Amino acid sequence: MASVVGSRITWLGLLVSALVASIPAQFGGVASAGTIDLFSQPGTGSNNVSGTNVGIMVSPAWAIPPTGAEWISYGATGCNTFVALTGLCTPGPQNPMGTTIGGTPTAVFYQTFTVTDLLDTGVLDVWADDTAGVWLDTGTVTSGTGSGGTLEWAPNDTFCNNCVGAPIGCVPGLDAQIPLSLGPGTYTLVIDAYQIVGGSPFGVMYDGTLTNTPEPASYLLMGLGLAGLGTLIRRRKRP
Repeated sequence: MASVVGSRITWLGLLVSALVASIPAQFGGVASAGTIDLFSQPGTGSNNVSGTNVGIMVSPAWAIPPTGAEWISYGATGCNTFVALTGLCTPGPQNPMGTTIGGTPTAVFYQTFTVTDLLDTGVLDVWADDTAGVWLDTGTVTSGTGSGGTLEWAPNDTFCNNCVGAPIGCVPGLDAQIPLSLGPGTYTLVIDAYQIVGGSPFGVMYDGTLTNTPEPASYLLMGLGLAGLGTLIRRRKRP
């Protein structure tokens, strides 16, 4: 009987050890948690106009970039010259013509990433001038193929002073805050950006972090394993 109990204790101990090892470090486990950073910066991701994302000079009214992120575009489409006297940006040769929401986007921006954890969650913040729609496509998307997948946030056509007057816009507080909850797989963030007023600054910015979120079932199994292990140990100690 003692050998049977000892065998059960051994197997339960191994099970609990495996479950503990599978829990991310910030929750008390020994394995490091997976983290995916999504942020706009020159050379990261691509677009369907020039292929390469570049940093741009922004209007003072636009939102200040979070740490690590930058306003990007396909060329020198930002605030080419800022006139302090008028508070306006003068147009440059690459400031795009105006378009309409529902028509062809001024530019489409892409960033592909892979989730290897069972579940990664987080919030993605997106700004744009004048506005943008955000999609999440399953799989790798090649620049120039257009948007697709799941619409996470629709563009806004309520124009204001610098861009639209509601998310997704360009000024502080007009960023779209998009919650994401993703399982294993390859995804592509797709941003359809629209310049509504032609000859004025244009660009997008985004920033977000996805972190591993352990399944509640893992904690339940570990708890049951610990409870069973404790019961067997108490039985073995009885005279």
